[in-house]
Amino acid sequence: MMSCEKRVVGAALAAAALMLANACGRIDATPRGDAADPTAAGAAPRLRVRTLPVERGRLDDVGHVSGVARAFHKTRLTAETAGRVVARRVEPGTAVEEGDVIVELDASRLALALRRAEAMLRARRNDLAHAQREHERGEQLVAQAALSEQRRDDLRHRLESARDQLTLAEVARDTAQRNLADAHIAAPFAGRVEDVEVDVGDYVAPGTPVATLVDLSRARIFAGVTAEEAARIRSGEHARVSFAALGGRSLDAQVRSVSSVADPGDGTYRVELRVEDPERRLRDGLVAEIEMSGANAPERLLAPRVALLRRGGRPEVFVVESEHGGHVARRRSVRTGRSSGDRVEILEGLSEGDRVVVDGHFALSDGARVSVGGER
Repeated sequence: MMSCEKRVVGAALAAAALMLANACGRIDATPRGDAADPTAAGAAPRLRVRTLPVERGRLDDVGHVSGVARAFHKTRLTAETAGRVVARRVEPGTAVEEGDVIVELDASRLALALRRAEAMLRARRNDLAHAQREHERGEQLVAQAALSEQRRDDLRHRLESARDQLTLAEVARDTAQRNLADAHIAAPFAGRVEDVEVDVGDYVAPGTPVATLVDLSRARIFAGVTAEEAARIRSGEHARVSFAALGGRSLDAQVRSVSSVADPGDGTYRVELRVEDPERRLRDGLVAEIEMSGANAPERLLAPRVALLRRGGRPEVFVVESEHGGHVARRRSVRTGRSSGDRVEILEGLSEGDRVVVDGHFALSDGARVSVGGER
C-alpha cells in the first residue's frame, strides 16, 4: 500500500516539472522590446538601389514611326506612235538625263508623212494668197458698182475657206512633226532605267509599254500617324529618317503634308516627307524609321525607360518613399505614352519629383527596405 502511494506522488511531481519547463521555454523564446517590430533597424538587410527623379518636359521627338520610301518620279514609258524598234539605247540600271533616247523606232514612214504635210501646207498658203487677191479685186469692183452682191459673197466665202484649209494644213504638219519626234522615245526626267520591255525588231503601237524609269535623287516618305500626332505635326518641320536595309544610313527630311482624312483601313493619317539623296542609294519600297521634331508636343511627366518593369502585361515602377526614418520601395502601376531614347512619357501613376528605382529594382518586392546611393 505504501509502495503504491509513493508511485502516485512521483508521477505527480514529474508532471509538474514538465509543465514548468515548457513555461520557461515559451518565456525565453518571446522577443523583447523593438525586436518584435519588423521595421526596426537591423530586423532585415536593406537592398541597395539607385534612383532618378520623374521630371516634366517633352521628348526630343514624337517617337519612332515606320514609313515607306517611294521614288520621287516613277513612270512607265509607253510608245506614242506606231513603228518597229530599230535601236535600244539603254539597259536596265542605266542612268539617263532628261531627253536621253531610250528606244528608237523606224521613222522612215513618219518622215514621208511629214514631207506630205509640209507640201499640203505650202499649197494651202498659195490658195489663201490667191483668195485674198480675188477678194481685194472684188471689193474694188463693188466700189465701182461693177460687181453683184452674190459674187461678192462668193469671194468672201472662198477667202474664209482658204484660211480654214490653211489652219488644217498647219495642224497636219504639226501632227506629222510630233509623230516623227515620238519615234525617239526619250526620258522625261533624269533618273535610272529599271527595265526595258522591248527589243530591236519588235513592233509597237501607241500605248505599248517600253521601259520603266525612276528618279531616286529625291524620295517621298509616306507614314501613318495617330490623330494626336497628326494634330502636332506641321508642314515644313524637319525630321530624320534612317534605313536599316542601308546599314542604318540616315538622311534629313522635311514634312510636306499631313492628311486631314483618316485611312479607312487602319485609321491613321498619312504624312508625306521629302528627302534628298544625291548619292541615289535609296530604293523604291525601302522601310524607313522616322524621327520627327517634338517642338509642338505638350510637356508631360518623363521617367527613365530603364525604370519600367512588366507585371501581368502592365508597366510598373518602384518608387522610393521615406518611412520610419528609412527608405521603402513601393510598387506603382503606370500608364505610359511614347518613348524616345532613354525616356518615356508617364500619363498616369506618378507625380513630378517622384524618385523611381533604376538599378536594383529586379530584386525588389513591394514594401522592401532599401538604401539609396551611398546609404548603409
